Amino acid sequence: MNGTARSDRAEKQKFHIRLEGIVLNSSGLNYSGPVLTPYRLPFAHSVAQGGRFFFLLFIFILPFQRAIFFKENLFDIQGLKPFNLLAAIVLAYLVFQSAPLHATDKIEQRSIRIFLLYFATFTIAVIRSIPNAPVFHSRFPISFPESYLDYTLSYCIVPALYTLPFLFVLKRMCSFRELERLTTVICLSILLLSVAFVVAVLIAGAGSRGEINALCETYFGFHYNTIGTIYICTAPLLLYRALTGRALWIIPLALSLLAILLLQSRSTLVTVAVTYCLFLIQRRSFAILILGMTVVGIAALFLSGSTVNSLLSIGFAGSSETSADAVLTGRVDSIWIPLLNEWTSDIGLFVVGAGRSGMMTSQLWDTGVIIQATHAHNAIINFFLDCGVILSGVLIVLLLVGIATAWRVGRGLNSDLYWALFACIFGFGFGTMTDREILPTAENMHVFPIIAMMINVARLRYLFQLEKRRDGLLPTKMRRLNQLE
Repeated sequence: MNGTARSDRAEKQKFHIRLEGIVLNSSGLNYSGPVLTPYRLPFAHSVAQGGRFFFLLFIFILPFQRAIFFKENLFDIQGLKPFNLLAAIVLAYLVFQSAPLHATDKIEQRSIRIFLLYFATFTIAVIRSIPNAPVFHSRFPISFPESYLDYTLSYCIVPALYTLPFLFVLKRMCSFRELERLTTVICLSILLLSVAFVVAVLIAGAGSRGEINALCETYFGFHYNTIGTIYICTAPLLLYRALTGRALWIIPLALSLLAILLLQSRSTLVTVAVTYCLFLIQRRSFAILILGMTVVGIAALFLSGSTVNSLLSIGFAGSSETSADAVLTGRVDSIWIPLLNEWTSDIGLFVVGAGRSGMMTSQLWDTGVIIQATHAHNAIINFFLDCGVILSGVLIVLLLVGIATAWRVGRGLNSDLYWALFACIFGFGFGTMTDREILPTAENMHVFPIIAMMINVARLRYLFQLEKRRDGLLPTKMRRLNQLE
């Protein structure tokens, strides 16, 4: 009898250890990972908490890294900016407190392999571009430094730091509660950005698109399209918070919409609207969708001037011609076609590209045939110019497979957070038709943690199904536990 009781208690304890990382509730599944020991050393726990704090702070200041109060070097040491120092702390924690490239399941393994392929592609493209640093500086002195060291720091090291959140989230933010906390930090960061931008516009009295861009570059250190991309990548998360959180989250949502209107970026206005519609349709919130469209329509009747003119403009000022080139503001005839013709006529450029910022090495730069810009204003074409046709083909295949897989996984999940994250990535992909880049830049810095968050939500489902296959149906096990008690 005593042996049977001890066996029952042992089985009960064993099952509790297995299920300690799994929590079922009305909002979804939360898997915090297997528990190896019931005790934690206080120092190790403090280090883990400190690492998460610095990472969340890193995410919070992403939109402000080039602002006036962050862009100066500390102690006049080259490259020692507050953002870079914070990134170094996060990197050190990731390297010394975990195995960043060690996978614990199939989903994580595939994700790390694709990330390594992506990072290797970026590294090779940047290394190939280093000899062109003086050329870049001569053509855009403000944007590109003259020395090779400064160029390497600005266009290799700093962009590489933008990819850190992917590995950190994938390895360390592995529970639903942590993903929700990260979502909250991103939303609060965008709230502060919206408040700062709206106040700056109202104080400066900026009205035209040129004045808005000058204000963005002066106070935030970014082109106005870059700030627009930040909103594209994060706006669905604000809508998610407003619909699933407290009513006060409507305020950050409204402020972000006001900031987007004041920004006067056509691609941002259209893309955010598309992502909102996608999220609401997938969530089956048709009443909110109709109400939102009605409010936007009424607002359009009362709004006049630069905002509506920016949305409805079809080309260069004073042009009455309606064509694809006019709608795309000269991108077709003055960027894409000439550069594609040049690259396809040279076998070397066609196969392997010209390295990072390949457009700026074009022989057509000083001829007046192309618009002088740092990138091709189409992410796929720009990637082809940098890396060639082989890697571009691999990229397109991975993108198509990734979109199909993400959609299929989302259909099997009952998670509003997943679809909000999917809408963020869809919006960025939609915006790559006219701007943005595939390789890491300040424009796509929010894409990396968001993709990792999507992967982890999918991993929660995968790990739960694995646990069910190992232990049988969960309700049966829970009844057995009750009997043991």
